[in-house]
Amino acid sequence: MYALFTNVLILVFAIQEGGHIQFSLGPNYSVFQLFQDEEETETQWSFSGEFEMRDFIPHLGLKVRGTKLSFERSSTFGTYRYEYLPLTLCTSFDILPFIHSRWVRLSAETGIGIYLWKGFLNDEVITLPSGEKMEERDIGFIGGFTLQLIPLRFIGIEFSSRYNYLASSDIYKYGFYDKDEKIWENGLGLKLILP
Repeated sequence: MYALFTNVLILVFAIQEGGHIQFSLGPNYSVFQLFQDEEETETQWSFSGEFEMRDFIPHLGLKVRGTKLSFERSSTFGTYRYEYLPLTLCTSFDILPFIHSRWVRLSAETGIGIYLWKGFLNDEVITLPSGEKMEERDIGFIGGFTLQLIPLRFIGIEFSSRYNYLASSDIYKYGFYDKDEKIWENGLGLKLILP
């Protein structure tokens, strides 16, 4: 899957004449909701990066994105923490093609990704009774939208809402009641845009 991301980046640079290439990174203040056995909500600052090629086909673009999500829960045994690192490849559809403006963009996104995640207990990776570590790499799907306002040439304000579905269920490793995980991410961020 890493080779896929590398090939996409090479492809993007090879056909850059047709589209606009943009790289952005910056902090996000996000509300993440994990739907598993029960609903858990976390609010946190995170750091994310995104590589986008806009309009390689009119009103259609590609995005490669990475961010870090974290959930904590206290119990009698200590503090459980789950960390997710989604690396996603999305197709981006311009929802407002009739507005030709450099300072506002609304896009719908859908795609696939690799979700690296770990479970920690008291800041150590959890070791299961089988001796295996609670450390996985799963395939997932993403859908959502992004509203980007660019008041200055290299600074953008971004609101996004994304739903991530992770095909993470492994009943042989985690038991019969293990389920696929679903994460709903709502965020507001400041982006440094490198054209």
